[in-house]
Amino acid sequence: MTAACRCWVGKLFNRTRIQRGKMNAQRLRALAVGVALFLTLGQLLAYSGFAQPIDSVGDRKKPEGHSVLSGQSIANMTEIFESVWDETSEYSLGNLTKELTEQYPSRIWDSQNPDDLEPSQNLIDAWWWANETLLNYTDNELGFKHVTEYESLVAIRNGTGPAPRPAIVVSGMIDSDNNPGANDAGISVAAVLELARVINDYELNFDLYLVLINGAHIEEDVDLGGRALVEWLEENEVKTYTTFAFDRLLFHRSQYVYGNLISLRSFSKNELYHQNSWIPDLMIDLSSTFGHSWIQQVGDLDTAERSLAFEMWQVGRPAIHVAQGFFPDPYASSEDDTWDRQYYSFQKPKEAVAIVACVLANLAMIEVDTAGYRYYQGALYPTNISSHTFTVSISSFVNVSLSWINDTTMQASIIEDESGSVVYQRIESDGFIQLKYLSMNVGPHKIRIENIGTNGTQFWLNFTQLEDFDGDTLSNHYEFLLNTSPFFLDSDFDGLDDDFEVSLGSDPTEADSDGDGALDYYEYTTGSSLLLTDTDSDGISDGQEAELGTSPIKVDTDGDGISDFDEWQVYHTDPTRKDTDGDGLDDGFEIEFGLDPLSPDTDGDSLSDLFEVLNGLNPLSPDTDGDGLSDAYEVEYCLSPTNRDTDFDGLPDGIDWDPHEHWISVVAPVGLLSIIMLAVIYSLMKYDIYTRMDEQED
Repeated sequence: MTAACRCWVGKLFNRTRIQRGKMNAQRLRALAVGVALFLTLGQLLAYSGFAQPIDSVGDRKKPEGHSVLSGQSIANMTEIFESVWDETSEYSLGNLTKELTEQYPSRIWDSQNPDDLEPSQNLIDAWWWANETLLNYTDNELGFKHVTEYESLVAIRNGTGPAPRPAIVVSGMIDSDNNPGANDAGISVAAVLELARVINDYELNFDLYLVLINGAHIEEDVDLGGRALVEWLEENEVKTYTTFAFDRLLFHRSQYVYGNLISLRSFSKNELYHQNSWIPDLMIDLSSTFGHSWIQQVGDLDTAERSLAFEMWQVGRPAIHVAQGFFPDPYASSEDDTWDRQYYSFQKPKEAVAIVACVLANLAMIEVDTAGYRYYQGALYPTNISSHTFTVSISSFVNVSLSWINDTTMQASIIEDESGSVVYQRIESDGFIQLKYLSMNVGPHKIRIENIGTNGTQFWLNFTQLEDFDGDTLSNHYEFLLNTSPFFLDSDFDGLDDDFEVSLGSDPTEADSDGDGALDYYEYTTGSSLLLTDTDSDGISDGQEAELGTSPIKVDTDGDGISDFDEWQVYHTDPTRKDTDGDGLDDGFEIEFGLDPLSPDTDGDSLSDLFEVLNGLNPLSPDTDGDGLSDAYEVEYCLSPTNRDTDFDGLPDGIDWDPHEHWISVVAPVGLLSIIMLAVIYSLMKYDIYTRMDEQED
């Protein structure tokens, strides 16, 4: 251990409250000085025209370009970021990592029986230590609880915003391999705890989930604890805005590729800029402005395969993996992974924690401030250039003011970072430049100022912009006025984005704007009105039509001639089927002619209504011709159901012994047969008589 390490290690943990009191006092003094300086500067700039108000946002409809509201509060983001940066302590991070890894090394799961893993005593003790530390850092207001079968530690700090609030997850890994695990896990635990301390005094309008994963090191290629936590979030319907997953952060050596950098890996199945790149771009911006420019965004997602971020990506949740640039450092997963390695630096995790804390502070500003402004001051000699980055998240006005005191000429430019194009530029020699640029493209930009005159001068730079956290093209402040969520594209989760609902005139805070029982998305996709309860005025609300399956924009959904209301309430037929009883006759036809649309055989004669109609029978009478025989009987036995006397013999079919044949056609053959038989009998009788007479004569 170096002398420098011995000098500071161990000082902070037992003196947290004393240090916090000192820091709070320093913060108050700095704030007072800052406010006084700002008010003085504001008066000076107002006199020179530097701080002129800009156009206001309209009442309800989204304007063409959002601009900063006049007469409203504007957050001094530079002061906030500087305060967060100063509060974040590399000494605290070092001390936490030292205590965890020296007192509780080998924080492992007993893998002798893979089906029944048990935490080691060191791991259990580390849980207790982490909980006590968090309670100490948050004035006993926040403690961990165990979730999932891997007993991951979760502490939930509820925000002040209206429900449903988004959750932002900040995670580390507390279990380790069978070694000290300082960089492999310990620093990520320290990062989560340090962030909790730094952000403790800030009011948050979102829920902050502080997570220490257990089970991250059971398998080599997958974070089982992280996977279980994601399943827990899904089961509990926790809607996350993003996740910051801290990983290895200590290895710092420029001889290795990216060895002195911090890599951000982010992924979202949604290609929206705000869910993929906006926060990483903001983190890079903050690093270049307040830190060492160590932050980079990279695309090798496989490096994050064993992390909570990777598990979040699998279910479509945005997440950012925060880790050292050269990930497989020489000490990883070995006995040499101790907190005081020669090439370990706690400046790197300080930068990572400070940047994440700054992002959280930035996200927390929306409910109290209209917009955010940042300022810089410095000196420029002739030909010198000063460049300052900022990230545009919405098509809005970027308002830049530059003032200087000496007699020289200054050039101010706004540059689109991706293309390198100068999109706005002015040159002045009177000590003041104001740029009001309507940016149409989101992403990183630069403000570049150059002294193109002959004298050096001090300068003051101030720029103001609106922000859009969720990418719905509505500024955060505008969403605050609408009472929508600046974190969710679709505040009411009805399937329609907030900006789209604003353009339609529906309520983006209510899933059913008109209260008719049909969700706005359903009404939009079916063409019904999101603002009328009964779009087609058929007497059935759009919501009830959604339940019935009828069209909310057609009075007669099935086109059978009967209105949906009459089918539903009067005739009890199916308003979605033209022929409810399936007899081949439309419901409207059956109702018009007195038939039963609910029965295929209205008169119950076993012949369908369609058959009777097509064959000229009366579907309302079982005996159309009134001959005493049912229509079905006459059809079955080939009689005429429409003629009382099928054979026209004067005898009704009902009493005719043979309704198929005329009686004459029956009587004539019988008579002839009778005559023949009589003739035969007569002949036989005559023959018998003649025979006897002959016998007598003989």
